[in-house]
Amino acid sequence: MKLSFTTLGCPDWSLDQIAQNAKAYGYDGVELRTHTDGNHFSPDASPEEAKRVGQLFRDAGVPVASIMGYCRFAFIDDGEVAKNQELMRKLLAIAEAMGAPFIRTFAGQIPSGANADEITLKVAQAIKPLAEEAAARNVRIGLETHDDWCSGDRVMKVVKVVDNPRGFGIVYDIYNSFESGIESWDVTYRKVKAHICYCHLKDGYKGPDGKNHLVMLGAGDMPAAKMLSRFKRNGYDGYFSFEWEKKWHPEIEPPERAFPQFAYKVKALWGK
Repeated sequence: MKLSFTTLGCPDWSLDQIAQNAKAYGYDGVELRTHTDGNHFSPDASPEEAKRVGQLFRDAGVPVASIMGYCRFAFIDDGEVAKNQELMRKLLAIAEAMGAPFIRTFAGQIPSGANADEITLKVAQAIKPLAEEAAARNVRIGLETHDDWCSGDRVMKVVKVVDNPRGFGIVYDIYNSFESGIESWDVTYRKVKAHICYCHLKDGYKGPDGKNHLVMLGAGDMPAAKMLSRFKRNGYDGYFSFEWEKKWHPEIEPPERAFPQFAYKVKALWGK
């Protein structure tokens, strides 16, 4: 297995700081957040800038493992779907220029009152031509288990319609699926494991207030040791990307503490 972290966890770091700290903390790559707010990379950046940034991370020994994109396709309005397809095409060009093998995408929440099966098909049909373009660029789009898409059955319906393993797969957010309570984590894992691009990994617990609180790996409700043991037994050799949501939750531990702890903890559990 390999380790990366999403730059969602270090919103105040420069690209140089991210690259140098990732190497110092024992990571193998970085998942680069790419958003219109420019933190940490803009989807409107030129191919030349993408090449420069890709080289910066390769020179530091921590290549960009994935572009963390924010496309969504679960819309009734075809115009909104088309806008997000255009955004994905920008990300595909960036990923190719940067040398990143993956792009994370969302599907988006199913609109209130909409038929879930119809929206699932619409999402798949929107992604299908993008997956063909991704495969031609040696990039793979990964649909994250997030929002209404934490069910193994639902995301696998998209996988089956897209039907392009070179251009499309799943970003298995283990905690999202675990916390959703839709099904046991091992059930979801069994359904999606053949199609995993890489995994997001974090931990948390449900407090007395009924809300989920993010904590460092091993301090929450998730059976991390059992999960990692299963992945190791199955020969998983992809990335576990630490999705520390510091940008959205400024109260949680700073990256200078959380990032080294995650790398240490995963390696310790994997070695058992």
